[in-house]
Amino acid sequence: MSSERASAQLRVIATRPKEQNGGWIKQLQMHGFDSYSLPLLELSPVKSVQQRQAIKNLILELDSYHGIIFVSQNAVAYACDWIEDYWPQLPIGLGYFAVGSKTASVLRNRLQLDAIAANSSMDSEALLSRPELQGNRVAGQKFMICRGVGGRTTLADVLTSRGAEVHYCELYQRQCPQSAANQLTQVKIDPQRDIIALFSGETLNNLIDSAKSVNAKSDTLTSLQRLQLLVPGQRVAQLARDAGFLRLIISENASENAMLEALTQATKTN
Repeated sequence: MSSERASAQLRVIATRPKEQNGGWIKQLQMHGFDSYSLPLLELSPVKSVQQRQAIKNLILELDSYHGIIFVSQNAVAYACDWIEDYWPQLPIGLGYFAVGSKTASVLRNRLQLDAIAANSSMDSEALLSRPELQGNRVAGQKFMICRGVGGRTTLADVLTSRGAEVHYCELYQRQCPQSAANQLTQVKIDPQRDIIALFSGETLNNLIDSAKSVNAKSDTLTSLQRLQLLVPGQRVAQLARDAGFLRLIISENASENAMLEALTQATKTN
């Protein structure tokens, strides 16, 4: 049986933010998968006067930095809105870094410049392995990390240990949509058919929290734990195992292409 015919029997529960879920679902449908849209992550720009003033202060001092790191495509989008307002011409000598080739591509399209990107694993550890970010290159230098509020501290921790000065530019907030728990109750879960695609550890946490809020006895969570999860990389896979999910499809990274490749390979039958 072809992979397309096999995948037609499967449904992928798509959990990307609403703005990104449509494109992901189109890709799934093009490869013969059924889909169900269940956004488990919502993004919005920071709103408080203090948060926005902090961003402005950092952006105005952009020319005092040696490097600026973008952790995601969303970080590029939000940061560039600010950069374009205050820097019609970008500072000379500033290095640009991206966690992942897609983030680098978005940056190239937005600001017409090339960024040093992580390799195929598309994570902080991969970017930190680049020769440009080793201790002998970054000691005494100043870096800005553009990201959402909170999240992993690996980049800042390692760069600081290598002698760099690091500042966060926190541009947006991530949260679980208020409708997620209610929408989850409407999904008729089928362990033989359903696969949940999760693009981050935070989305996994939102899935678990939504399930628990639906049923205090965790019956919903127990049902979800019977499903296959499509996850990006070993770090998120381990988080899923720790949370009781054992049927895992592990993608090389969190790009849609890599996730789709892992999904189609895993669901092939001869």
